[in-house]
Amino acid sequence: MRGEPCPEPQIEVIKRLNSMRVGETLEIVSDSEPTDFGIPSICESRGYPCKIEKNGNSYRIMITKSK
Repeated sequence: MRGEPCPEPQIEVIKRLNSMRVGETLEIVSDSEPTDFGIPSICESRGYPCKIEKNGNSYRIMITKSK
């Protein structure tokens, strides 16, 4: 998702999560702060665990589809 403007990251995350099976993990790498594109909000509304790691100017977001 590097270089992708809003709302593209949210749309793509929702598409991917909808096609995943329970227990699978989605990994996203972005150069925008995750709160800027609502990824934590999407996870919270669906009850999915979301882990965010910052490494320099990049963010790694791990979402596990839990139900």
